Parts: sequence; C-alpha cells; structure tokens
Amino acid sequence: MKKLLVLLSVLLVTGLVLAATPEYHVEETFNGKPGGTFFWWGLGDPKSFNPDWAQETSSTDPLGFITGTLIEADEGGMPTEPGLAKEWWFSDDGLTFFVKIREGVKWSDGQPFTIEDVYWNFVTVAFDPEQTANGNGSYMDSNDQLPVVEIVDNTTISFTWTVPMVTALRQVGFRTLQPRHVLAEAVANGTYAQQWTIADVDKLVGLGPWIMSDYIEGVRITFERNPNFWKVDANGVQLPYFDKINYELLADQNTSLLRFEAGQLDMYGPTAEQFPRLAEMAAEKGWTTGVGGPALGSQFITFNFNATDPVKREWFRNDNFRKAFVYAMDRQAIIDSLYNGLGSPLYGPVSPSSGFYNPEIEKFDYKYSITRARLELRRGGFEWRPDGALVDSKGNRVEFELLTNAGNTVREAIGNIVVDGADKLGIKVNFAPIQFNTVVSRLLDATYEAVIIGLTGSVDPGTGWNVYRLDGGLHFWNYPPTYNPDDHITEDIYILPDWEKRVDEIYRLQTSAVVDEDRYDLFAEFQMIFAEYQPIVFTMAQNFLYIHKNELNLTLPKLTPATGILFKPEGYWKD
Repeated sequence: MKKLLVLLSVLLVTGLVLAATPEYHVEETFNGKPGGTFFWWGLGDPKSFNPDWAQETSSTDPLGFITGTLIEADEGGMPTEPGLAKEWWFSDDGLTFFVKIREGVKWSDGQPFTIEDVYWNFVTVAFDPEQTANGNGSYMDSNDQLPVVEIVDNTTISFTWTVPMVTALRQVGFRTLQPRHVLAEAVANGTYAQQWTIADVDKLVGLGPWIMSDYIEGVRITFERNPNFWKVDANGVQLPYFDKINYELLADQNTSLLRFEAGQLDMYGPTAEQFPRLAEMAAEKGWTTGVGGPALGSQFITFNFNATDPVKREWFRNDNFRKAFVYAMDRQAIIDSLYNGLGSPLYGPVSPSSGFYNPEIEKFDYKYSITRARLELRRGGFEWRPDGALVDSKGNRVEFELLTNAGNTVREAIGNIVVDGADKLGIKVNFAPIQFNTVVSRLLDATYEAVIIGLTGSVDPGTGWNVYRLDGGLHFWNYPPTYNPDDHITEDIYILPDWEKRVDEIYRLQTSAVVDEDRYDLFAEFQMIFAEYQPIVFTMAQNFLYIHKNELNLTLPKLTPATGILFKPEGYWKD
C-alpha cells in the first residue's frame, strides 16, 4: 500500500511537471546557432512603451521584439502562421471564429498565459474605444456590431458577429496581447493610457522573443532573450538564438549608414540613393544585398482639412488645389535621380506589390505638368497677381507651412521638390523639417497645415482602417469633432464630403465580403476615390532594399516587401 502511494505521488508530480511544460511551436526550417548579439537601429526615441497607445514607428518598432500575437504572418504578409494560437477555425455559417491557444505558455515574468488573458485583452481593452489610441472600429462587423465573446474551455475562445467577419483572422489574430495580471488595475481605474511610459522599462511584460532590459535616451534600447519564449527550432533549441539586441537610437539615416559601414550594425535598410554604392562595396566588405518590388509603405503629403486658420482650411479642402500638387510633382525625375530608378510612382493608397492594387487608377494620368497644375488651380477659383503670386478668390496670398521629420533624407528631398513645384505655381511653402515625435504630435492634435510623412503599409488594405475610417485614430486629414473634445475641431467648422462617407462605408463592408472578388472590388473602388479626390497626395514607393553582413543568417533566403526587413527575427543568427 505504501509503495502504491509513493507511485501515485511520483505520477502526480510527473503530471504536474508535464502540465507545466510549454506547448512549444516548432519552427521546422530553423537550424541556427544560439548566442551572440544583434546590432539593430531605429530613428529617434520612443514616446511610449504601451502597444495600445503607441502611434509612431519610433515606439512600435522596438515593441515588436517583446510582444506576441495569436496568429503570425506568412511570407506573403497574410495571417496563416500559428502563434500563441495553435488552431483556429470558423463555424459553418461563418459567424463565429474559434481560437485555441497553446498550453503551458508563460509571460516573460513567469506568470501563466491563459484563455482569460485573451478574453480580457479583447472584451475589456480592445473593444472599449477609450482604452486604445485607435478605438475599436476594426473589430466591428458591417452592421457596426462588436462580437459576442465566450470562453469555450480552458484553451478555447469564440468570437461571434452578426454577419461573417472575414477580417477576424487579421484583427483578432494580429492583436498585440497585453498582460492582464500587470495592467488590469490600470484599465479598471482609467489610467491605462498613462501606463508603460518610457520610464517603465523595468515594468514591461510580454510574450515576445526578448525582454526590454534597458533604455538610455538618445543612445539605445537593450533587449535580452526571454527565457519563457514559446518557440523552438527543428532541433528542439529554444528560441530566440540571439542572447541580446542592441537597438541603437540614431538621429538620422546618414548616421545609421555610417554605423553600418563601420561594422557597428548588422543590417540596414538603405535608401535607393545609397544602394548602388553599397552594392558595389558588398563583395569586398562581406555584405549581402537584396532588392524587391515597390515597398508596401508610402511617402505622401497631406493637407489638414481642419487647420486652425480658416482661410487655409478652405484651400486644403479644395479638390483642385490638392490635384495641382499631384501634377506639380515630377515623380519620375525623383525616381531617376533620388531613387536611382529603384522605385515606382504612386497615385493612390495601395502599392503595386499588393494583390489588391487596382491598375485602373493609372488612367487618371497624373503625370508631371505645371500647365495642368495651373489649370486645376484656376478651376479651383485661384488666380495670379501681376507679380506671379497665387491668390484665392478673396485675394489672400497662398502661403503655408510644410512639416516633415528632420533626418529623413527622402522626405526632406521630397519637401524641397514640393517647394520648387509650388514656387512655379506662385505658392510660397515654408518647409520646416523638425523632430519626428514633434511631427507626430502636430499630426495627432490636428495643429499642422501640411506634412510629408509615411505609412508602413500592408498587402491587405484592410489593415489601414485606422486611417481611412471616420472613427480611425489616424484619420489625420479630416478628424471629426468627436476625435478629441479638447481640440479646435467643432461641428461649425467640420465638413464631411460624400466621397469620404463612401470610403468609410467601404471599410465597413469589406469586413464581411466573404467572396474574394467582392472584397477586391470594394478596395478597387476605394483606390479610385482616392485617386480622384487626392486627400492624401502620394508620391512614390521605393523598391524594397536591404543589406546585411554575410555572417548574419536570416530566416528566409530572400526578403520581400511583404516580409519586411525583420521577418521572424527570433530565427536570425550569426556564424
């Protein structure tokens, strides 16, 4: 009897050990060598370490190393790869999306990751428009309804909408999951937006490959491997391979280029202007170069429909005024000179590298022409004084401020070309490159007049809902009066064009377009609307370019616009 009790005790202990073992995801193609440091970089200091409130790449890029999602992107940028979820499926009627998570996974602080964490992340945080910078619009179906969420069992959760929600894979699957045991109190008492400031490095908890261990303003962010990470390679080696990441915080692209050339960075995303010289040096320096199609991201100019100056508001809302800037920009000259031919002109919001690209927008024929630009201005009610200065119908000289972030050589070059084109139209543009986070602040509080900035992009235009829906947190050219009760935008000054209402409707309808062709057609119409009205004046897309030391091994033999430059970096390693 005593032996039996001992045996049962041993089995019980064994069972507890087995139950606590993480249900690892195996990356079958990974076969690297553990150890070492990855030297990477970013432009500027972060503003926040809170993924739900970070709005600029200086914040979101470093957070990618410490966070995890239910589903991960494949090589085409689509949500098909298992992440913290090991399985998912839709009900037969397409209304319910089921997700089954891995067992035994732990947060970076050692606490268990549970199905209750998933439930809290969506129901309490993501679905509450007050808890995130971008609101909850991406989770609503075409009836503007949020899903009913139910915990099915201790590893399974379900999301049920009123109509099929084809974007559930991306919107649910790609959400960055936050630790309930750390942040629940802040969410409950309304202080969540103030959590995880840049002073809170020691408080950050995640599910990503690394842990943020140190932040020195203006110098670097340091990451160390997460001992609780839930992936292993084909040999059973726990990922990530790198023990440490030195994420250098650099002021501009020229500094990052010098650092890479000096061997202080392992990898670099060069501009097209820099690329030919670097490619010539590659063999001698021991570098590998890569060239892909047009990037999914974009550089563009946008004008503030709600500028504080009412005179300028009228200019920026004038369709012909914006079209004049489309014609006044010699995109091909920029591509040939600044991009060394490594780029494509853009006249709409979707890159030619996306399967959703609608080539019909090219029929607008927005080729460079100062004559056509002047014609658009005349159609818009503008005219010229004898000295050549452009004035509006009330005699106001057309002059405005154009911002961009200092140190971004491409944007600064675009700005100088805009100034030159505007000068030929009699428009005075006061171009002011300033610090990146200041640009973002001006953009978010709608106090800018015009700005050159960019969006990161995706193969799926649906990811841009926070820009193109009326309730999106980055609907920067025409924020509604409800955007921020403390700003200057009131019902009295606000206008909402019919075409903008239709774009919002398209973004709601596409969520339930279960037939692929129907969803393509909706986004094709969206592109035509933007090409016609040009609320955002797109410029060009550089080809996707990268370069790295030969000793650095990537997870794929070749990166693409869809993968981006850091595709599953937990699998990067050095010889």
